[in-house]
Amino acid sequence: MRIMLIYSSRSKKFDRIAGAIFTTLQNQGHQIQKVKTEESTRPPGLYQYDLIFVGSPVEGFWGGKFSDNLDSFIKKCSGLQGKKSAVFVYPKAIGTGKAMKRIMHRLEEKGSIVIDFRSVKNKTEAEAFATKLGKKKETF
Repeated sequence: MRIMLIYSSRSKKFDRIAGAIFTTLQNQGHQIQKVKTEESTRPPGLYQYDLIFVGSPVEGFWGGKFSDNLDSFIKKCSGLQGKKSAVFVYPKAIGTGKAMKRIMHRLEEKGSIVIDFRSVKNKTEAEAFATKLGKKKETF
């Protein structure tokens, strides 16, 4: 399966979570590419991918928001129509569900089909999430 991992991060902790997802899927034999929105000059075309992972830490004083970088990146992405996607966030005490819903809404506006979503606090949870979705390759 061809997979794209798009995430926004300003912390080493979230970088490790995204890295755990990347490594787990790569070890399962998938072709995977990773894009950190803060380091990318322009969004890639996503036409060739079977699954798109999208992640951000929950932001905002009361939570409920996600990275502005990720939001503008998704808005500029092409090729999301009909693509299956999975959303993951690093939780906050308040607003985690709302932030996930906002990311899912943004993806659905672009025509993507969100097949799973998860609040991920550590590397172990990230690996479990990636393993679960990596095994679903027969459904794509």
